[in-house]
Amino acid sequence: MMDWLRRLRGALLILVFLSIFLYIFSLNFRPAGQMDVLQRFVVETLGPPIKFVGRLSTATEDVVKEYVWLRHVRQENEELKDRIAELEQKVTDYHEAYIENLRLRRLLDFKNTVQADTIPAQVVLHDLTGWFQTLMVDKGFRDEIGQDMPVVNDEGVVGRILDISDRYARILLITDPASAIDAVIQRNRVRGVLSGKDSNGCVLKYVRGNVDVQVGDLIITSGKDGIFPKGLRLGTVQGIFKDPVDLFQKIEVKPLMRLSAMEEVLIIKRDLNLPESPAGN
Repeated sequence: MMDWLRRLRGALLILVFLSIFLYIFSLNFRPAGQMDVLQRFVVETLGPPIKFVGRLSTATEDVVKEYVWLRHVRQENEELKDRIAELEQKVTDYHEAYIENLRLRRLLDFKNTVQADTIPAQVVLHDLTGWFQTLMVDKGFRDEIGQDMPVVNDEGVVGRILDISDRYARILLITDPASAIDAVIQRNRVRGVLSGKDSNGCVLKYVRGNVDVQVGDLIITSGKDGIFPKGLRLGTVQGIFKDPVDLFQKIEVKPLMRLSAMEEVLIIKRDLNLPESPAGN
């Protein structure tokens, strides 16, 4: 019984509101003039709620529009961020290509000054263990690379070929303790042997203590070790230490380039009996 009464009451409320709506709507078809009592009552009673509903509808519409606009703005911002990131990456790529072009141009200019055949190579691996000062490049037996061939760049001597495979070769850097190069001080032609000390430098050995050596002196290859051509730059004197009881002075030499940042090198070809490739090529 209660459910039936609730349903009936709901139906009556709907009917009343529908009747009021139709009544207000019908006012549009009546001739202009002063409203009667019922008309005034209905209009005055329902006017504020209708006005409130209208304002609420307008406010809701504004909120929806603003929400849609904000979503559109957010999407545009994301697209702009992606575009900026893309342009920044392009600028980075262009700058990297420009720097590489400068390096290769310097290397080409240096190649033209070397009175020997050279093979350009790209550094593919730096030794990261710290035990050896070596590099690996992308040239090997197939490129007619031979053991002990000198390796240089436009700044000076890098090292010599140590091991070779078909497509790759390992370079012993001048900073490795196993490296030894017959060298001279350019200013006074005093000879010595340049050996590697660590990743930061070398030492020039077997220079007598009474010989004049100055900080900043340029050390170059003598050409008398059968490996490196004469006159290639090795480094500059960075420190001089003399011991009264020692026959030779200790001379520290700084290489002219950052070997750890090497990317391209030139391998100077020499008339060697190349060892046969393990693969027979």
